[in-house]
Amino acid sequence: MKITRHVLAVCALALAGCATAASIIYPVNREALKARPGDYVLDPQHTNVIFAVEHLGFSTFYGRFADISGRLSIDPDDPAASDVAVRIAAASVDTLSDDLDEKLKGAGMFDAARHPDILFASTRVTTTGDNEADIEGVLTVKDVSGPLVIHATFHGEGTDPATGRRTVGFDASAALKRSDFDLDQWSGFVGDEVRLIIGAEFVAAK
Repeated sequence: MKITRHVLAVCALALAGCATAASIIYPVNREALKARPGDYVLDPQHTNVIFAVEHLGFSTFYGRFADISGRLSIDPDDPAASDVAVRIAAASVDTLSDDLDEKLKGAGMFDAARHPDILFASTRVTTTGDNEADIEGVLTVKDVSGPLVIHATFHGEGTDPATGRRTVGFDASAALKRSDFDLDQWSGFVGDEVRLIIGAEFVAAK
């Protein structure tokens, strides 16, 4: 037991040392107001848009989208002047069930063949804390557009050691009623409220 505890202690110290070394090699700014201003493009490999909905009253069901692109403009001196736009490919919906994915892509839900893009464009950014902001905008699904407020938290900004490119990241959440966007199939069995869980990285535009 003493040997095991000793090994665990050494591992913990080693990991702490790695974290300290990493912070020296590629320091990360944790303050939104110190972020470098400019234009950024979304990094699809390090971005996730996850949706959560109640299933039959038994559980919370999760899915995600695999094909996401977008752009971001940051102005720390005037956060209200910042803006973001995101495109999600409806056909990239992924629930780990091929059968369900096909139903979600179909005419009864996203109708991805006729409406391939889910779009969000910000209309106003309001700071709610040192590292937090509400991003108001318009969400468009199929031919239906409606308001959506995204609650965003600045995660960090710095130079990605793997690419050498300036990178900025956010965590965010939002909620909507799917019936407001003509996504009401399985109503009464699947919850109407959809929660969005978002983790996004953007890299400086070249």
